[in-house]
Amino acid sequence: MKRRIPFIIILLGSALRFFHLGNRSFWCDEFLAISLARLKLSEMLGFIIGTDAHPPLFYTIVHFVFNFTQSEFGLRFLPALFGAGAIFVFYLLLKQRRDGDYLFPLALFALSPAAILWSQMVKSYSMLTFFTLLSVYAFFSYAKSRRRGHAALWALSALAALYLHNYGVIVLAAQVCTVFIYRKELRPKLFLTPLLVILLGYLPYLAGPVFSQVSFVKGATHTVTNPFLRTAYVFYYNIFGETLSPINLKFVLPGVFLFFALFLRGLFSRRDLMHDFALVVFMLALIFIVLIKATIPQNLMHLQPFFFIIVASGLQRVSSKRWKSVFSVIAVLFFIPSLYYYYRGESLQYHDASKLIPYRQVSRLIQDEGKPGEAIIFTEVRSRSFAGLIEPENPWDWYYKGNLPLIEINPINVKEPYKELEEIYEQYDGVWLLLNYGLTDRSWNDGIKDFFLDGKSVKIKELRLVKNYSFLDYLKGKGKKEYYFLEVYHLRKVQHDE
Repeated sequence: MKRRIPFIIILLGSALRFFHLGNRSFWCDEFLAISLARLKLSEMLGFIIGTDAHPPLFYTIVHFVFNFTQSEFGLRFLPALFGAGAIFVFYLLLKQRRDGDYLFPLALFALSPAAILWSQMVKSYSMLTFFTLLSVYAFFSYAKSRRRGHAALWALSALAALYLHNYGVIVLAAQVCTVFIYRKELRPKLFLTPLLVILLGYLPYLAGPVFSQVSFVKGATHTVTNPFLRTAYVFYYNIFGETLSPINLKFVLPGVFLFFALFLRGLFSRRDLMHDFALVVFMLALIFIVLIKATIPQNLMHLQPFFFIIVASGLQRVSSKRWKSVFSVIAVLFFIPSLYYYYRGESLQYHDASKLIPYRQVSRLIQDEGKPGEAIIFTEVRSRSFAGLIEPENPWDWYYKGNLPLIEINPINVKEPYKELEEIYEQYDGVWLLLNYGLTDRSWNDGIKDFFLDGKSVKIKELRLVKNYSFLDYLKGKGKKEYYFLEVYHLRKVQHDE
């Protein structure tokens, strides 16, 4: 039975990564990959090199997958597959380096709410985690065997990680540091050739595109600039992900206390090669958090397994086998609330409730109930990043397949809103209002709603969806003011008798 436990954990973690994979509409960040996939390959690479902040490998893969499927399940299948594969590679790495002490960190990673969430998004993070772990496994295998096959696997997987995300460099740097720290055992000369292959393979990207992306990152806006707060959030994110509210204290306080205690003990645990490697990864990640203000927790998701290795090292310092078992079970159980809220779509627990906007369902409702002579007004901004390549668009353009015109009205594209609204009112018999209170100013949405409801229209349908609140407002002492992220109204023009 003990031999089966690791595979039960792997199967459970894999199943969770595929569970409800296609249930939710695409999220706004996923549409970046979708928009890039629609471009010609040369146009896509040109845009990424000149404008985006990420390397091209993931978008190139999505570009080819897009030719076969555009469904939520289809485009998310590869991230889920690599997310499941990452669990298995982590198992191989732990089995190779941990001397039988691998069930606890394996279970933490398999059930990690953050790892599961990013395995169900059209984003590069699960694929990055897979190749990061594979590169570390190949690195240690080569350190032990000196086989060329392991060296080649290390070089290829390290290059894949580098071309998936710029933060893939953290693990490569940790590998170089480990060779230096253990230079007597690892013999640095043996690593020079594969390292040279990696650097030569990365040189085309390093020679130019990476500098434009660094410039892009420097110009980005940052909500939280305090490095201590960003470090604390990364620590929190590694445990609970983003589907448990920080003010849900009955889970947060004991969970953070337990993991912090184990992590702190793990920092000063017994020294071995894997433990020291995880420490180097942690220190390098801390440097990135402090120096690069644009660093957000998901940028460091591929490092989460090494966080769990340090936590597991802390657990090993508990002398009592009974308490060791108790703490390991409790630590795993702390993931359950986040997973429960994630699969239920509890918007008040989500850190970013825009992931829950039901674009597909609302669009189908309008397709079923919309009448000729009506128009759809939405306040969510159309992306104009691809000017000259594809038409400006947003999720409503993607999901709505009916014949009613889609009209964008927001502060970006309309300077005289009431004049525009008067023209729409005169031209159409009715409107559907799609008011996004999470991404567009509240007063703007209220102004549009009041214009049509002020004796001009009859309300046919009203939907208020995705309840939310501003955590930053809560921290500023403004209280937990709840609102609905999306409000939908179907209105018909009032017919006056002549």
